[in-house]
Amino acid sequence: MSTVLFNPTNEELRTQHQGVDVILKPYPEDGHVLKVDDSRARHVLNVLAPRGLTSLEYGDERDSGKIKKEKAAAGVKRNFDFKRKQVIDFNQLNISNQDKKIEYLRPAKHLKAYADEVGIKLIQPYTSPDEGQEKIGTLTNELKKKDTLIQEQKKQVSDLQGQVTELSNQMKQFIDMMKTAKKDTWVEPVEDGQNDVDEEVVKFRVLNRPQLKAWMKKNWDEIQTYPDEIRAEINERHEKLFGEPFPESVPE
Repeated sequence: MSTVLFNPTNEELRTQHQGVDVILKPYPEDGHVLKVDDSRARHVLNVLAPRGLTSLEYGDERDSGKIKKEKAAAGVKRNFDFKRKQVIDFNQLNISNQDKKIEYLRPAKHLKAYADEVGIKLIQPYTSPDEGQEKIGTLTNELKKKDTLIQEQKKQVSDLQGQVTELSNQMKQFIDMMKTAKKDTWVEPVEDGQNDVDEEVVKFRVLNRPQLKAWMKKNWDEIQTYPDEIRAEINERHEKLFGEPFPESVPE
């Protein structure tokens, strides 16, 4: 049996299955649909569905393609949510790095495009403490002069405070997660049917960029045999740290 994969997004989606590249061009270019066997389709969807990939079934073109349009709309939304999460995660990571006095992580080209598309500004390189203090003083003076205007814009400020609260909560969750990972005292419970890959799952979730790269080189052949769910998680971790998809070959 076979399945028709459908890429309704505006970006090229690609992954690998059993050493074979699977590439779907952005809609509506030629190549935005691809017919593959069911086992490969399940793997590819597991990896790329969060980025907007979907599948078509016989009959989806009926009634003027209503079902196909609905699937396309759902895929585009998942793609937008994926891009938004990538930008937010990048900003949160740089905020955490700044608190820890770690060097600023520069965004990859595709992440800059994501930020423009979803309308979220990327965190800019850090300023020195003196520069930051000077800006704070300037802003304080401006706020005093514009007190009347601020009162008229109370609703906008309230909305902004809600966004800041949400970002602060997300930042707290991220910091708590990092603290827990550093303690290295928590191990996922082993369920029936799990294999030795679980130990590696715990490892790559807490590794930093150099450590993850070294881990990938050491375990490259084993990674290819991991379950689809684990490979999808490794791919997500790689994109979060390096700002680009999981490589197709052993990193140099």
